[in-house]
Amino acid sequence: MILINTPNNMVKLSIIIVNFRSAHLLPECLFSIREKILNRADSEIIIVNNDACENLENIKEKFPEVIIIDNEKNVGYGQACNIGAKVAGGEILLFLNPDTKILSDNISEVLNLSNSKSVAIIGSGLVTEDGESQKWCAGEDINIWNLVKNNLGLAGDNKIINSKKPLEVAWVTGAAMFVKKDIFEALSGFDGKFFMYFEDVDLCKRIKIAGYKIVYNPLFQVFHRGGESHLEKKEQKENYYTSQEYYFKKHCGAIQAALLKILRKIFI
Repeated sequence: MILINTPNNMVKLSIIIVNFRSAHLLPECLFSIREKILNRADSEIIIVNNDACENLENIKEKFPEVIIIDNEKNVGYGQACNIGAKVAGGEILLFLNPDTKILSDNISEVLNLSNSKSVAIIGSGLVTEDGESQKWCAGEDINIWNLVKNNLGLAGDNKIINSKKPLEVAWVTGAAMFVKKDIFEALSGFDGKFFMYFEDVDLCKRIKIAGYKIVYNPLFQVFHRGGESHLEKKEQKENYYTSQEYYFKKHCGAIQAALLKILRKIFI
């Protein structure tokens, strides 16, 4: 593991980005952070490079303020985030995907919202290239019953993502997720058994169990391409299903986990 630069222990916000097959996307993401966040809040940027085949020296030349951690192999999204969080100096962590672009100027409002002791996580409003709210950026509790309703078009997630004001939810996506560092550390961060997918939902679930709130804030908007780091759709699907099954076994029990496999055959 190679650490370039030293984390700043005086910052309010640590932005953690995991790179895997996404070096070509980083400049746009980092330029948006410079414009929308660095000039408005005491913050730092940490990139955890999960791709041994991608050298980020050119990123360092263009963005000397960035802290880069090079992993020797792809350790998974959640584990990489945990590595970044360990060296982060901020009171609040912003886990941000590399295929994103910060659109909003109101980072101070998000940080003010985080002052509530009961709020542990704040999710961002994600928008597509068409300017529409992106699906699956926040939602109700994930269980077999809500999964059935979702496949039938009856779930309440659409109402959530189309909200025009902050509201409490069961989970938010890790594509642009603010988390209080002390609470994140108290819960041992992301569960590394999720190699990719559902690590964000699992963290939200554990935080809710611990008695804290998760807030979806559509007023802080982030453009998100989605799926840009994957070259193999088959690999992507396998990772998703493996993590989904683990989540159901962990939080919903063996019966719902078994029903999940049956539903997958019906709806896919």
